[in-house]
Amino acid sequence: MKDERQYKAEYLPEAIEQLTKLSAENQDKIIEAIRIFEEVGTAYKNINDLNDGLFEIKPKGVRAYFMYDYNRRRVIIIGFICLKKTQEAPKRYIKQARKLITEYLETEKTELDKCKD
Repeated sequence: MKDERQYKAEYLPEAIEQLTKLSAENQDKIIEAIRIFEEVGTAYKNINDLNDGLFEIKPKGVRAYFMYDYNRRRVIIIGFICLKKTQEAPKRYIKQARKLITEYLETEKTELDKCKD
């Protein structure tokens, strides 16, 4: 069976932990939004560019922050998930998501470089 996804989402442990703290309804919303994004890619309408490589997926009431993994084509890293309480993405969440994902991607790149040696 052919995989029809345009992207593959990977979740950082922090994002999984945050996801499990949401209600079942909110978990379903964000998981479904990420699944749709995996299938349709950048044509998905509920994506916002937050600058400097960070994006958010925001179905009704929930936000997930992600970055593209440019070392592995078509992979997005979900770094932070939270309830959407304000119209604008809170700066502290943006900062935390960017830090977590950047650290993960840097560690991953270092591991890839070690394998090449």
